[in-house]
This record gives sequence, C-alpha cells and structure tokens, in this order.
Amino acid sequence: STQGASRFEWRGFLMLAALGLVPGSAVLAWGTMLSTASNAALLYLTLPVITAVMAVTLLREKMTLVRWGSLVLALVGVLIVSGPDWHHANLHSMKFLGGNLVILVAITGSAFYNVYSKRLLERYTPLEVLVFGYLIAAGLSVPLVLVMEPSSLAATRSYTLGVWVSLVVLSVFSWGLAMVLWMYLLKRLDVSQASVSIYLLPLLGVLFSAVLLKEKITPAMVVGGLLTLAGTV
Repeated sequence: STQGASRFEWRGFLMLAALGLVPGSAVLAWGTMLSTASNAALLYLTLPVITAVMAVTLLREKMTLVRWGSLVLALVGVLIVSGPDWHHANLHSMKFLGGNLVILVAITGSAFYNVYSKRLLERYTPLEVLVFGYLIAAGLSVPLVLVMEPSSLAATRSYTLGVWVSLVVLSVFSWGLAMVLWMYLLKRLDVSQASVSIYLLPLLGVLFSAVLLKEKITPAMVVGGLLTLAGTV
C-alpha cells in the first residue's frame, strides 16, 4: 500500500542518517579525539575498499579485476602522497586501539551512506536524498550535542563574522554543491566505481595547501598524485 511504502521510505532515510551521516561525522570526530589525526587519516584510506565490499554485498555490484586494480593503484598513490603521516601514526599502539576502532566504525558508516544513498537514488533526486538525510541527521544530532557538549550551543554566541562566513562557505561548497554532485555521480555510476575518486581528496588537499598555505610539494607527492590520478581514470 501507499502508506506502507511511505513508512519504508522514511525508515530508509532514518537509516541513512543514523547509520551513515551521524557516524561519518560525529563518531569520526570522537574517534579522532581518542586516537590521533594521523591515525584517522591513514585509516580513512580504507573507505573506498569498505565501500566496494559493501556495494558488492548490498547492491550486488560486480568487482572486476580492473576495478580492484584501480583501487590498489590509487591507494598506493595516496600512501606515497601521505608519506609524512606514517611518522606520526600509532596504529599498533594499544593506547589508541579504542579510538582506532571507533574511527573504523565511523568509516563503515560513511561507506554505508554511499551505498544506501545509491538505493534511495532509484526513487529520489540527488537533492532530495541529500536534504532529507541532512535534516534527519540534524534532528538526531541535537540530543547528542545536549548530552555530550551542552556548552557548545552557548559558544555559538561568541562566533565572529569570519567564523559565520567560513561556515556558510563550507555549507554551500563542501556540504552542499560538492555533495549534490557526488549524488549525481552515484546515480550514474556503480558505487564501487565512484568510490575510487575518494582517493583524489589527499591529492587535492596537497594542491590546495600548496596554493593557499604555500606548503611545499615534494617529488614523492607528484609521483603519488600521478598514480592516484591514473587509478581514478
């Protein structure tokens, strides 16, 4: 019936928010606090692989040798680009084991968001999937904020104009336009294909750092970037 279908669709968006968006943001931040930023950056490299495995399991996508090869090639390139992070990583330390496990849970949530969005895109537009998911995730996040960080809402009163402008810019370009384009990509490609492009994030981060922060680009970064680009292509 129409009523049953409606209940199922709302349940789908609730799953998308509760199991995808909230873990991929709030839980990731919590895990990074319990571990280190370097550990989080390195563990995040597993996202395309976890996404591909989940796409095969939930969406019955086929992973060919070319797709696995592209993942490996792009991953090798990213590892070269992220070389300095190895010096600060403590993945083997029992001290950060709990935080690392929390980070992996968050990454799995992000993978679920990508895969389940693909399923919802069969009946909804990219903008609808994005907005409905964000609205429900925002509703679920309010109780978490009140319980875990009750002073954070009051702190917004001290935000300067520059902080609000920065939030607006991030909302429009990073959480808005970029995510809508990502949804259009998911609608037209298999999730396992689209997930390889996630490895372009460190490469683009290095390029933006060089342009905006005047950081140096080493020959290793160039080689790693080319490998990542080749894998994505």
